[in-house]
Formats: sequence, structure tokens, C-alpha cells
Amino acid sequence: MPFGRAAVRLGCFVCLVAGLAFAPDAGAWEAVTGPLDLPVVAVDKAKQRLFLLEGGTVRPFVCTTGQREGDKQVRGDLKTPEGVYFVLRKRTDRLDFEDYGGEAYILDYPNPVDRLRGKTGSGIWVHSRGHAVTPRESRGCVVLNLKDIAVVGPKLKPGTPVVIGETAKAVAHPVESEAARQVERRTRDWCEAWERQAPLDALYAPESGFTRRSLEAARNAQRRFAKRGGKPRFGTVRTLEGPGYWVSWFTQRAPDGTWSGIRRLYWQRIGDGFLIVGEEGGA
Repeated sequence: MPFGRAAVRLGCFVCLVAGLAFAPDAGAWEAVTGPLDLPVVAVDKAKQRLFLLEGGTVRPFVCTTGQREGDKQVRGDLKTPEGVYFVLRKRTDRLDFEDYGGEAYILDYPNPVDRLRGKTGSGIWVHSRGHAVTPRESRGCVVLNLKDIAVVGPKLKPGTPVVIGETAKAVAHPVESEAARQVERRTRDWCEAWERQAPLDALYAPESGFTRRSLEAARNAQRRFAKRGGKPRFGTVRTLEGPGYWVSWFTQRAPDGTWSGIRRLYWQRIGDGFLIVGEEGGA
């Protein structure tokens, strides 16, 4: 099938410690990576540092996060969420310079697993301030100094991963994990089933409102793709580990070139393997 030449297990050279509810282990969790092929941001809340990882290099920047410690649970709790997020878009309009420094990068909090866990709230951004930042002064956002957003901002294209943990550190030699290999294989199974217009049911978590809606949407999209003739094309599979879940993502293109987008699948270990519990994007 037309995947990228080699699937990349992208985990951003970072080891994160997180205390998220529902995580399978209350201790440290590690995001495992292969060679980086795009920028990744990691945020260490304990040290109040943001790391930009690109091309095998790590650049640290002072940042500030939420006024209260811990993982965000509900709207207005003044906490910064922990997990794997992606940049949705850049915003420059109607921003108070003192609070936002003129530009902000909107993250996809709450992601599908956050919603599954009952987390609420919105408006989690990476932005700057009109003044020098001080530790733990935000209402939940990740905030940089003006001189640093000028460096980091251009790297925060839509789809850029932002991994936030209570702690984060760069490691010199990433190690591929069996879990990463399993998630990649399951993602390939999803793409191959889509390509053959085969049933996808066995790849999703047990019956739920989410599963019913997702499978129906997938079947409808399969039919739309089939009418265009040819087979859909899928790009390189990338994976990132979050606290108690994994996310994989890839490009999905219509056979006639009329549509292209990013699909993200959120996986949890259920029983002996990984099943999809949420998704974003796609046809």
C-alpha cells in the first residue's frame, strides 16, 4: 500500500512524568521516538521550560504555565493540561498585547481522550506576553517571552505536536518500544482495511456512542472515496505516546487529488492489544 517509505515512530526525544488519572502506571511514562522529520515542542511544567526539538537539536526556552499545579480537569481550574496536543492554527486578531503579545497558537485541547475522561475547558494556547514572564502566571496556556515566540512561533505550523508533562527532558538515544510498534501496525491495519473497503469494527473499542458514530462516518467516507475511483493514498505513519494513550497520525488523500488531510487515531491498550478510542480529521 502507498505508505511513506518508512514509518517513523515520532516521540520527540522526550521522557515525561505525568500523573494523569486513568494512566496505567502512576510512575513515569516515556514518549519514544525515531529520527525527527518535523519540529516537536515539549513543555516541562516543573522547570517552566519549553523545548523545541528539530533536526536532532534541542533548544530550551523559559516559559510559564498555569497558576495551579497538576493536570487540567475542568474549565477555569487555572491548570495546564498534560498530554499530546497539536497546533490547530495561528491567531493574531483581537489579541491584547499585554496578555498575548500579538500572536497565539491554538492547541486542540481537549483532545478525544481528554473528552473521554470528562475533562472540560478550551482556549489552551502557546503565546507570549507584553512583559517578561514569571513562573506559573498563566490561566492554563503555555506562555513565552516575546523574543522567544519570535523563534518558536514560525515552527508552530498547523499539525505541529506539542507534548506537555509535569516534567520533560531530552534523551540522547531514543529507544523504540514494543508499544510503538504495535500502534504503528494497528494503524497500518486501519489504512489497509480502509483501502480494501473492509470492515473496521475490530480496530475500535467496544460498542459505545463514539464507536457507532465513528464507524458510520468511516463507512460513508469509504463509499465517497470508492465513487472517485482508484485507491486512497496514505502518508507516513507517526506515533506519540501520551499519559495512558497513544496517538498515531498520517496524511490521507483522495485518489483523484481533490482532497487531502490529516487523520489522527487515539489508541488505548484494552485487553491484549490497542484499540481506537477517539479520532480527529480525515475525510
